[in-house]
Amino acid sequence: MCRLKRVFHEGELKGLIELNENSSRKLKTVLRIKNGEKIEIQSYSHIAIGEISTIGKRNIIVKINSIRDIIKPNYNLTVYQCIAKREYMDNIIEKYAELGVTKVIPVVSIRSLQSLKENTLERFKLISIDAALQSENEFITEITESVKLERINCNSDNKILFHERVGDRAIPKIDSKNVSIIIGPEGGFTDKETEILISKGFKCYTPLDCILKAETAAILFAGMVRLSL
Repeated sequence: MCRLKRVFHEGELKGLIELNENSSRKLKTVLRIKNGEKIEIQSYSHIAIGEISTIGKRNIIVKINSIRDIIKPNYNLTVYQCIAKREYMDNIIEKYAELGVTKVIPVVSIRSLQSLKENTLERFKLISIDAALQSENEFITEITESVKLERINCNSDNKILFHERVGDRAIPKIDSKNVSIIIGPEGGFTDKETEILISKGFKCYTPLDCILKAETAAILFAGMVRLSL
């Protein structure tokens, strides 16, 4: 069965809605939408089915026919991700959203980038939305403000630190639906940072006998945990 074309709308899904320029452009130029065609409109909390009412030069008007709550995941997978350069971080955020990570918390560590600008955070959120639409996830990965490593406050049942040198030589055994993992920067964590994370309840694992680049580790280990949930 062919799924209806889907776009994102941040506002209320009721009556007649006006899609923003980005969503309208996608429907017109990429998805080749036509007047009267039915589409899906996704928000952070709902999915609606609507009918194209008007196609303008810069926007599209949609009549909402029905609406329902999104299907939320039955797990919580939080990734603490040390902030990498743009060409890596954008890809990492996209893959986390495709994999179904529920929350990403950017982390400032000694060897990571030292700040996260507001416009960068907004870009991450847009990447997360696009990835959710592409992968047909009904929920959108939450991207939060950055936190310094020493201020991490994690309450997950399973707290996993993937480390290139220190830790059990095994794949973590997941025994909860509430899991957090932390992925380090290029160059890894310092010994002091590793000690801090262990004191916060993170358990170290080194499942591979090779050193991965940070962006490779991010995708591999997030996917590994996701398959266990």
